[in-house]
Amino acid sequence: MDEYLGRFINITKSRNTKNSNRSGTIVNETKNMLFLISHQNKSIIRIPKNEICEYVICHAGETYTLDGKRLLGRPEELVNILK
Repeated sequence: MDEYLGRFINITKSRNTKNSNRSGTIVNETKNMLFLISHQNKSIIRIPKNEICEYVICHAGETYTLDGKRLLGRPEELVNILK
């Protein structure tokens, strides 16, 4: 996978209980933060990457459950994470 922008993500486990079970489309990504558009109320949610313990992401018709540690780092360093 080249990048996360435009992908649907569901955060299943988070250190911050407010961010558990949050989902949306990734619209921006920095070294330490994910920005999602919530499909429920169309607002932008900021979620620190270091709080995410487990997440589910859709790619090429497949659904993957991944460890949150795989998100840490700059977006350009995360190229080909699902290979």
